[in-house]
Parts: sequence; C-alpha cells; structure tokens
Amino acid sequence: MSCPGDLLSGLVDGELDHGTRERVLSHLLACPPCSTEVQALRALKTRLSWAGAETPLPSEALNARLLGLVVPGVEPAQRRAPGTVRPVTIRPVGRAGAAGPRSRRARRRTVGSCLVALGLTTAFVLGGQPPSRQDEVKVDPTTDVFVADFVDATTEVPLSEPVDAAVVGISR
Repeated sequence: MSCPGDLLSGLVDGELDHGTRERVLSHLLACPPCSTEVQALRALKTRLSWAGAETPLPSEALNARLLGLVVPGVEPAQRRAPGTVRPVTIRPVGRAGAAGPRSRRARRRTVGSCLVALGLTTAFVLGGQPPSRQDEVKVDPTTDVFVADFVDATTEVPLSEPVDAAVVGISR
C-alpha cells in the first residue's frame, strides 16, 4: 500500500470506517515516516484542545473603560459598589400561613374537585338527556326483504369434480 496521505488526519480524528482504519494502522507498522506524522498530528491535536482552556479574565482597567463608555441618547446610570445592592425579588409578600404544605394540599384538593365537577357538567351537557319513552323509535328490520334480495343476488356454482381435502384442526 502506498502512503495514505490525507487518511492519516482522518485516523487521528477518528473519522475512518473500520476497514480503512485497519489498513492505515497496518501501513503505520511498516512505514516510519507515516508513523512519525501520526504522532505529530496527535500531539498537535492535544495542544489545540488545551489552547482555549486558559482564557484570561479581562483586566480591571478594561472593565473600568467599558463601564465608562457613554451611549448616545442614554443617561448614564448611577452605579453602586458591588455588595451594597440587595437582590430584588418578584415574589409577592407572603400571607401568614399561606406557604405551608397543608394550604398547598388544600388548594390542590379544591382545584381537583373543581375540575372533576367541570368535567361531569360538561359530559352531562354534551351528552344530552336520555330520550323519553315517547321519543323512542321502534326498529323493525325487514328480514324477509333482505333474504329475498340475497337469494336473487347469489347463484350456486356447482363443483365439477369432488375434492378430497383433509381438514386438520384442533378439536374442541
């Protein structure tokens, strides 16, 4: 096999299929220049993976300059020193005893029972009332007409030769 060239970087990146990877690895056993190149590619990949790990923080001078920038049309805000500002909450002021687990359970029970009542009411309204005895319609199927139509529409097909067929089944 001639030197694989571009397949070496694919080997280092893990992009080769099984068969191609095995061919390239067997070539590396017999070709010292390709083996050296693969070792160099692996070292380069390791160095590049660590390159972004040590991102320096911006300096205090840069932070001060950025905070001092004036945006046209916007009044500069009064800045307070870090640690002197209390966090703002969006929660409403709690009522006495309203946050306890018993009140939560009671609210859940109330909401659940309201949902059940709403569901039953909806089912009753959509389902309507059952028909009264006067509204019932008697159904009288005319089977004699059906049988007559069925007999007229079907014909018998005689068998020309008797068929010997063994029926195999499970007896009950």
